[in-house]
Amino acid sequence: MIAAQQQYKNAFQEAADSEILLPAFLHLFEQHRGMLYAIALRMLGYGEDAKDAVQETFIKAYTQLHTLKDKSAFSGWLKSIMYNHCLMELRFRKRKTVALNKYANEKEIIEDATHDAEKAPEEIKSTLSNLSETLQLTAMLRFFSKNSSYHQIADILNIPVGTVRSRLAETRTKLSSLLLQKHCFEKTNKAKEMEEFYHYHMNDLYDNISVRNAFLNHFDEHVFISLTSGKTKIGSAYMQKEIEFDLQYGARTTLAEVNSSGNVSVLELSTTNPADNPTLCPLSATFIVVHPTQKVEKIFLHNAPRLPHWE
Repeated sequence: MIAAQQQYKNAFQEAADSEILLPAFLHLFEQHRGMLYAIALRMLGYGEDAKDAVQETFIKAYTQLHTLKDKSAFSGWLKSIMYNHCLMELRFRKRKTVALNKYANEKEIIEDATHDAEKAPEEIKSTLSNLSETLQLTAMLRFFSKNSSYHQIADILNIPVGTVRSRLAETRTKLSSLLLQKHCFEKTNKAKEMEEFYHYHMNDLYDNISVRNAFLNHFDEHVFISLTSGKTKIGSAYMQKEIEFDLQYGARTTLAEVNSSGNVSVLELSTTNPADNPTLCPLSATFIVVHPTQKVEKIFLHNAPRLPHWE
């Protein structure tokens, strides 16, 4: 056991020193693939679902690798990710309580794991840009948003839960294949530019009219906007109207986090309401923008407040 732990430590140290993290990770992951597949088969009982679970564990583990503080715990950490995925799958299927109780000890391990606001390696986001727009949207929400459950993604994109599941299955297959083929990546310039763009402009949106105008000019004149309520809007004037509302009534929206694949960006927003009207706007929202060109062509806004100015 000690020798195995030292092997993991050495492998990770060598990866960091030589900047070949992904190949080293792949080597260690392949050593655990059989064990992970066996766990998936035991918990899910379906061959295809078990294969999907292994692929999802691969992606999740790689995107969260930076959070693993104790490299010698690599094996147990992979198991925790696998257990978490399988339990979510079991819950989705609404299996009997006895099926979940059977894995009570595994559930205890999972509940201690954290998944919120963890920034994944740039390789994943860069690689997602090679997928179709629909897969990018679904994957960005799944891996880089607080609204990552099947039902939350379905609500935001206004699609059936079954479609979310099939898109994610396709994404896992294609993304795993791309990672395995390429082995190392550099974040695309466009993805970097988009994240920097939103950080800069959202930070000074209300106090600098030049920055505000540049931000509004970023949206296509006929941009399609989908709200959580199911309503849709057309046109960049809608965005200007919302900013003017904030300026008039004293609400301020700030950017908590942004992740971009280059063509799709997920913005996690926080709102501070005026003291005399603390419930004016929701305290947080998720803003998904699609920009295959230099202009934003589609927007999906989650948790939009149901107030007259949104109608």
